[in-house]
Amino acid sequence: MEKRYEGLGAIERAVRETVCLSHLAELLPVPAVIDRDLSSKAVTLGLVRGVHGQDRIDAGHARDVLGLLGSLAGRLQSLAVDAVPGLPGDGSVIVHGDFGPQNVLIDGGEVSALLDWEFAHVGEPVEDPAWAEWIVRMHHPDHHDSLTVLYESAGVNFTWTQRQASMVLRCEALLDDAERTGSPDLTATWRSRLRTTQRWRE
Repeated sequence: MEKRYEGLGAIERAVRETVCLSHLAELLPVPAVIDRDLSSKAVTLGLVRGVHGQDRIDAGHARDVLGLLGSLAGRLQSLAVDAVPGLPGDGSVIVHGDFGPQNVLIDGGEVSALLDWEFAHVGEPVEDPAWAEWIVRMHHPDHHDSLTVLYESAGVNFTWTQRQASMVLRCEALLDDAERTGSPDLTATWRSRLRTTQRWRE
């Protein structure tokens, strides 16, 4: 499977993802790197069996998916930050950066792959679980009552203030990226999503 990178920092993101996948191959379920061609901003990854977590949620299996996500977040956060050398950022854990049901494949009741590591960095434990919560609240709102399973399975407990603040910071960063790309539609989308996130109540 070929993945091409576009937009701001495309080559940097391609390098970051392949470095993560190479170092985490024996530690977490991730796709294998088959080839990398930075001249065309493309990476070839091995195929992995499974169904996207978001499709499993839409099929009525939100609690199962969020339980698997929480367990995976716990595994990721248990790794030493130097498990992937050279990651940018400052904090106590490796952060996937786009963690959520949209980026996991599930096969046979287990996570077969955690995808899309291009935004990985070193950061705070709240970031990945909070973003998974954001994905559920934004794209699967009928299942937000299952979110407790996510945090219980991860073995972490954050206040609503901490979780929402993390979501808002991520939306602000994505809005900033959208503004720098010069895309009016993308900028409007993230400005709207930021306002929605700020209005949420637990």
